[in-house]
Amino acid sequence: MNNCFKFLTAVALAALVVLPAVAGASGSYSTVNKGIHIEENTTAGDVDSVNGSIRIGSNSFVDSVEAVNGSIKLGNDVTVDRGIDAVNGTIKLQPGCKVGGNVESVNGGIHLESTTVAGDVETVNGQLRILDGSEVSGNVVVRQSRGWSSKRRKPVQVEIGQDVVVHGDLIFEHAVELKIHSTASVGEIIGDEVKMVGSS
Repeated sequence: MNNCFKFLTAVALAALVVLPAVAGASGSYSTVNKGIHIEENTTAGDVDSVNGSIRIGSNSFVDSVEAVNGSIKLGNDVTVDRGIDAVNGTIKLQPGCKVGGNVESVNGGIHLESTTVAGDVETVNGQLRILDGSEVSGNVVVRQSRGWSSKRRKPVQVEIGQDVVVHGDLIFEHAVELKIHSTASVGEIIGDEVKMVGSS
């Protein structure tokens, strides 16, 4: 999650100046208060947005994807060379996507279908759904909130679907409701408040 917060800090400084949507010479895309839509079969660099959603069309290749206050959606067979980060938005990856690093969200859900992730899948408050033969080389993590609020958080819902493989562990620093399909393969389940629900 450190990358998310570093990015948020950098954006807060950059936002002192009103910036238009930009597609740089390197093929990178950066916007403030505007969404980004990348067409199918596109090659691009870093893609980041503040207060806007990001949509990347099928069969595209990008270096990284980061959003603050916006959702991220990737079409079929998109490759992300490094990682995907969202602060206040959902992340949804369609079948065939490949991510070379981590997939991380703070306050939004993560939904993966038939996706390969070379790093970790991590959230603080968002629902995790890893489905349909997805493969995660690292860990699946629900982090404890670092805020000062004394209000008790609701359990985070985590679903590990049919034929999913998690080579690392399921690490839960906060209460979760965990559903694991009988055909899924995962490492150790680590956490003091894990409630198994509706396993099939």
